[in-house]
Amino acid sequence: MNFEIMSRDNNEKYTVVIVDDERPILTELKILLKRRYNVHTFENPEEVEDFVDNNQVDLIICDELMPEMRGSVLLSRLHKKHPDVCKVVLSGQAEKNDIVRAINEGHIFNFLFKPVNQQQLLNVIEKGIENRMLKLTLERQNVELKNYSENLEKMVQERTAQLVKAHERVKQLDGNKMSFLIYLTNEINSPLDRIQKLAETLLTYFGLAGSNLKPDMRQIALQDTISGLLAGRKSAMAARPVTVDNRISPEMTVKADPEYLERVLGAFIDNAVSFSDPGGKIVLEAVRHNGKTRISVADAGKGIDAGDLEDIFKAFVLEPEKRRPAGFGLNLPVAGILVNALGGKLWAESPGPGKGATFYLEL
Repeated sequence: MNFEIMSRDNNEKYTVVIVDDERPILTELKILLKRRYNVHTFENPEEVEDFVDNNQVDLIICDELMPEMRGSVLLSRLHKKHPDVCKVVLSGQAEKNDIVRAINEGHIFNFLFKPVNQQQLLNVIEKGIENRMLKLTLERQNVELKNYSENLEKMVQERTAQLVKAHERVKQLDGNKMSFLIYLTNEINSPLDRIQKLAETLLTYFGLAGSNLKPDMRQIALQDTISGLLAGRKSAMAARPVTVDNRISPEMTVKADPEYLERVLGAFIDNAVSFSDPGGKIVLEAVRHNGKTRISVADAGKGIDAGDLEDIFKAFVLEPEKRRPAGFGLNLPVAGILVNALGGKLWAESPGPGKGATFYLEL
């Protein structure tokens, strides 16, 4: 449906097409109408369809009985492609069946008999075009209403999701309230520089936890990310000391936010270095699993109690002795927030204390 005509200039004339096999009638009607309308006349009805297909037409006046084609047949064909165009039949020899056929098949607005009263014809044309414009207005408003309804439904869904997320976050913070107070109590006697560092870490954690994160997703060469992370940790690995067995293929890629990926894998590697025994080995692997990329960082060090495998990803829960030395126990909870924003999954597995642990990231 072409709604551009709704915004046409007030001085622009409407277009009327007249179809009749009698030239005198075409001439008479064109003289009558040309001051008010753009008028196009056709003696041959077979030429009309192409014109209407390629031009903006508001109303068609058509004779019913013509040698080449009945008016009702022409109007029926036009109606299938241009249902909004107003159609009027003007005939001098029509019988009752012709009228019924024109109405049923041609979807006409009015049926007039020749000779027609000029004022009657002008009134019918005016009302017909008015009817057409009203129908177009209604259809345009229906389209706008449908679009508004769809957008409103989408907005409600998005807002509902935000409220659900906020409610879950409030419940989580409320549940962590006591743990947080105990956490702060354990740090209250720490040196000033550690307290300052804790304040910065908490600001980072709560800033991420309370934000609607929008990761910059792109395809990343995993080996490049790992190489950069290992290069930045050479001193820490040498001091432990630990070795790294990097089994990740140079061709392996993953779709993620580069910064988020670095922080998550960096937390995994830092954890493995801190809890590995001196002389231990860290194994890095990445495989395709069910259409996703599964990255693992494994060590053979301290291991994790079965009851702590989920708690290590929760803020303010782990006792100080179970955290990394000099750490605050928030690197893995932050990793969890970032992975959730990436639409991924992370978890840890361990045979038990003293038997090492493996951290997994699946994207």
